[in-house]
Amino acid sequence: MLSKLRKKTVSTRKKEYFTIMILPGPNSRVRKFSISKTLLRNVGYSILAASLISVFMVGDYFHMRSKVWELNILRVETKKNREQLQQFATNLVDMKGEMARLKEMDTKLRSLAKMGGRDGGQLLGRGGSNELTPVNLDELGRKTHQEVMEQMNQELDNLKGEAAMQEVSMRKLAGYFEHRNSVLSATPDIWPVRGFVTSDFGYRNSPIYGTRQFHEGLDIANRVGTRIVAPANGTVAETGYQAGYGRYILIQHGYGMATLYGHLSRVDVKNGQRVQKGDCIGAVGNSGSSTGSHLHYEVRINGVPTNPKKYL
Repeated sequence: MLSKLRKKTVSTRKKEYFTIMILPGPNSRVRKFSISKTLLRNVGYSILAASLISVFMVGDYFHMRSKVWELNILRVETKKNREQLQQFATNLVDMKGEMARLKEMDTKLRSLAKMGGRDGGQLLGRGGSNELTPVNLDELGRKTHQEVMEQMNQELDNLKGEAAMQEVSMRKLAGYFEHRNSVLSATPDIWPVRGFVTSDFGYRNSPIYGTRQFHEGLDIANRVGTRIVAPANGTVAETGYQAGYGRYILIQHGYGMATLYGHLSRVDVKNGQRVQKGDCIGAVGNSGSSTGSHLHYEVRINGVPTNPKKYL
């Protein structure tokens, strides 16, 4: 009896609908549509779910798109960095080539100067090999950024060490050649006057006394008034007149070298004056103990007369 009552209650329960009426015009029939609330609710849920899914998909799309954009930027930057590293590696190879040429020139200069090898002594407190390792540009593209940077740093360290050693060596060479240049500037290696050598350095019969005497310089004959030039850089140490030399000039050139000029007709310099090679210092004459116009020219090393022709 109870079972029959429940079935009757269920069968009498009515479904709820929404009625939609369409009025096309004044002379047309009214159209009606009935839609179940349940169906409408299900359709709404479906649309909401589809909308949510679409929103998530659009958001994910834009997120992925931004990632792709960032990835493209990273690729461009990576390519640019790789190209810069390759250019840097090429520059390192060029620098090492220049360093090798400098070292070769250093060796040649030392050989000419007879200074011995650059590596003959320990110039720097630096360990490891002095040889520079080559940069392999073909393998550069297969290495990681960290590996490339480590290799570049090693190459730079090697170049810095080699450059430091080269600087020390070049400083020594520069000092040597500056000294040699200074010595050459002080060496009386040009003729102080043009003319005929009438008496050489060494023993001779004196034209004044007729006895055998040691002649301490060269006698160079020329007309009175012929200009005399300094054969090297120096400082005028003394000027004056003596019975033997007549009017004379003594120039100190440094490094123990000095030159003396006798029998002058005039003196054009003063004591303490600095003269350069080729400067006019006086003129040929016939003063003092002389038999004719000429220049008596001496070269003294540490005060000892030596043959001027060794330097001319």
